[in-house]
Amino acid sequence: MLNLHKRRAMAMLLLLTVVLSGCWDREEINDIAFVIGIAIDREDNNYRSSLQIALPGQAGSTGSEGGGGGTSGDKSWFMLSNTAKTLRGTSLEGQKSLSRRLYYAHRRTLLIGEELAKEGVAPMLDLLTRYPLNRFSALPIVTRGPAYKVLDADAPIEKFPSEMVRELCLLNMRHPRSLKTFIDSILAEGIDPFLPVASVTENVPENWKNVKTNIKLDGIAIFIKDKLVGMIDKAPADALILAMGEANEPEIMVKAPRGKGDIFIKLNENNSSLRPHVVNGKVSVKIQMYAKGVIVDNESNYGDLRENEIMSLNKAIHQKVKADIEEGVQLLQKKYRADILGVGRAIYRKYPKEWDKLKDRWRDIYPDITVEVEPHIIIENVGIVNKPIGVVEEDIIHD
Repeated sequence: MLNLHKRRAMAMLLLLTVVLSGCWDREEINDIAFVIGIAIDREDNNYRSSLQIALPGQAGSTGSEGGGGGTSGDKSWFMLSNTAKTLRGTSLEGQKSLSRRLYYAHRRTLLIGEELAKEGVAPMLDLLTRYPLNRFSALPIVTRGPAYKVLDADAPIEKFPSEMVRELCLLNMRHPRSLKTFIDSILAEGIDPFLPVASVTENVPENWKNVKTNIKLDGIAIFIKDKLVGMIDKAPADALILAMGEANEPEIMVKAPRGKGDIFIKLNENNSSLRPHVVNGKVSVKIQMYAKGVIVDNESNYGDLRENEIMSLNKAIHQKVKADIEEGVQLLQKKYRADILGVGRAIYRKYPKEWDKLKDRWRDIYPDITVEVEPHIIIENVGIVNKPIGVVEEDIIHD
């Protein structure tokens, strides 16, 4: 009986070997070109795609020189740039001049040139989403000027400029816009898309030695559907991200309630909510923002930050945050007429029947709706000293 069971087990194992696929689709790493980042631009009615491809042989050692832009031999990457009538065509053209197969699964950033974004990004989104190796989690970013210049920056702090762009996005927002959320905003009702804006800067003044180009995030790009309609600069853009509850520990500079100078307050655990109201067809919305504040720098001669002065400072930061968010909302409503905060979506969720009546006229209604900003901030930590360091007692201004 025991032998019979053994024979059956052996027979089952032999049958299983028939269905095992093994490594039939294996691909040697030496046959693959890993695309780390991609920049897409529009040039004379053609697409230009610039691929940043890793050089594994030079990317492994810690402290190896990276960046520097271009294709010289001491970099951990090189650029492959082509033009064609279609975006897919640029990839095919690039493959013709590359001895390894282009592999896009490691691409984590997608830089979109300003001119292309203005024309509309919808035609290229199909290619970026249909093929399984194109990750939905990649971060799209709009660039001031051509995208390839940002991808070709030195950015020496990271091995790849595209990686630096990604890290900047993660520092700026708790949940940066991914390709998936961007497409969702294009297709959804009651919300417009936005993306971070990246540009090239220099790490030191021009007349210094060893000047290198660097990358910075300096605002947000506002879209209506798939077309860029404008860019909002850094300060109001940060206020809008704060209003969304997405800011990653932002620091707010507040003018000292009395005396001279400024005080910096970091906002921890910030979050927000939209509370729409529809009465007789009239729409209003309240933005409620909550955060805990920590004083990280006092560059003023104001007080010793005891109870009365903390209350004055608390009032000052409420006014500052309220004014900054209101300025950003005004830009959205009056200048760009774009609803990136998702007020329409909030109405749909709370008043679906009212939204059915409003959605066809939402573009006309949105600029005139009443928006109330209500910050709730508690300063719970002043640091390890109360008085401003370096200011003698006689010069300190108290409430």
